[in-house]
Amino acid sequence: MKMMVQNGKINKTVKVIEKEGDIFKVSINNKVYELDVVKAAEGVYSILYKGRSIGMEMIESGEAGNYKVNTLHNYFELKVIPAILSSTNGNAKKLKNLLVKAPMSGKIVKLKVKKGDTVEAGTPLIVLSAMKMENEITSEIAGTVEKIDVSEESLVKEGQSLIHIKSN
Repeated sequence: MKMMVQNGKINKTVKVIEKEGDIFKVSINNKVYELDVVKAAEGVYSILYKGRSIGMEMIESGEAGNYKVNTLHNYFELKVIPAILSSTNGNAKKLKNLLVKAPMSGKIVKLKVKKGDTVEAGTPLIVLSAMKMENEITSEIAGTVEKIDVSEESLVKEGQSLIHIKSN
């Protein structure tokens, strides 16, 4: 599972490499960490890293993917950008056609569009549940939904094709 995490103007690429029980092996900007993560309550986590315990509260704020994060000593806001986007014509700069892929393995909770719908950049397409969080995947271009490769309640793998959008 790969995602972009944004804190103000700072962007970091986060990838879950492996998960076994509560142990997560993650890469943050290509530096690998092993974390013991326990969910204490809804939105409250206890993270153990190199013998140091960190309590973290994540509160979804506004739209899906935006969080207010509280720790014992810090407060910050994060935006999780899960969509792995690629151009179906091989030219990511022009984005004439867009193939939206699953940014991580998870479950499709809600389809927010149907074939033939017209979308704008930023239009919510799908809600994907993964790692006890719901991630709203949005369109990066204005266009028409040509094909939907999944249905609600589908289980998807990272990189799996979700929606095809043809640019207007």
